[in-house]
Amino acid sequence: MSVMENGLENAGKLGRGLFDLNNETMLKFVELSTENFKKYLELNQNYVAKLPEVSDVSSFVELQREYGQNLWEGVQADLRARGEIVREVVEQASSMVRGNVADTAEDVAVEAAAQAA
Repeated sequence: MSVMENGLENAGKLGRGLFDLNNETMLKFVELSTENFKKYLELNQNYVAKLPEVSDVSSFVELQREYGQNLWEGVQADLRARGEIVREVVEQASSMVRGNVADTAEDVAVEAAAQAA
């Protein structure tokens, strides 16, 4: 097989690998979004359930503060989880690309050596 054919085959494998990685990543994001939406609904339901207990302004302010803090913690956890997913995917994609480039470079070196002989 020529270097050109090997290069095309390697590029095809890389493209398929990156496509599969993208699909897996999108599924992880959808699952994370689903979990976070459920948590958000639960947080709001708890907030609404506690509203009848509010008897004065200070208890309302405290309920609002608690709600805001819980909401902010949820957003931070979501951002950390998404950042971790992206970090892992970038590492995997980089590894795939480096492997592809190394394979192609090896093919070129082998063919150059064969032509020199």
